[in-house]
Amino acid sequence: MVSKTISVTKEVYDLLSRFKLPHESFGDAIKRLCEEKTASSVYQWVNNYPLWSDMTDDEFKEIQENIKDFRKHFSVQEVDFNDDD
Repeated sequence: MVSKTISVTKEVYDLLSRFKLPHESFGDAIKRLCEEKTASSVYQWVNNYPLWSDMTDDEFKEIQENIKDFRKHFSVQEVDFNDDD
């Protein structure tokens, strides 16, 4: 397997450390956190659960549109965990 070295600030390293599971390498944690969740992957997940197996194509399309709409309005904001206020 090919590997690449990246540099991150201590702040990013500390943040990633908090999200890393005990059994994971940093690379595994980054992969897990960055995996794209698509409407198709949600659909596959739903189809693996019997309670959702009767979903119609129209219902799936509605969920897919809701996911797209959510992504349009979603933004990441910086949070200061050291702020004592």
